Amino acid sequence: MLKRNEILRKLLHLVALVIPFGILYLPRDIAIAVIVPVAAALLLVDLLRPRWDFLQQLFLKVAGRFLRSAEKKGITGSTSYFISGSICLLFFDAYIAYTAMSFMIVGDAAAAIVGMKFGRIRLASGKSLEGTAACMGACLLFWAFFPQSGFYTALAAALLTAGLELVPAERLNDNIFVPVCCGVVLQVFS
Repeated sequence: MLKRNEILRKLLHLVALVIPFGILYLPRDIAIAVIVPVAAALLLVDLLRPRWDFLQQLFLKVAGRFLRSAEKKGITGSTSYFISGSICLLFFDAYIAYTAMSFMIVGDAAAAIVGMKFGRIRLASGKSLEGTAACMGACLLFWAFFPQSGFYTALAAALLTAGLELVPAERLNDNIFVPVCCGVVLQVFS
């Protein structure tokens, strides 16, 4: 069942595309000076708010409707995006960091929305074949509009992103795991 809040949450996550575009289009030192401190600040807030009731109440008042239950007292998706963006920015070439991050963002949103609405064929991970196909398709469509690498690199990244999204979320934070693993593979083979 596709809930309105989940659609809004995934659409809001698309705002995180400022991270890969910042990685690609800002000078590297400025991107580091912006993205890494934002990641650190968000992580600090996520670690402190369960301990400070006033901060937790304020946070829940502002962002509560977009949070999953685990995020209400833990690390949020936004924080994870900035952490993975920081890792990708610091360790990968700009176009690889951009591709890994943007594919995770658009692919995850497409997989969730399509999988919840149209997913019928369940895979071993519990996720749907339709969502996985939507992830890959969204990645390649994004690449078609904003190409920063060759087609085969984009295809490999789309396949990696779709495959890595199948890892059960309970075990790993996919917002960090997917772009970092994708980036490592692309960096090694580029």
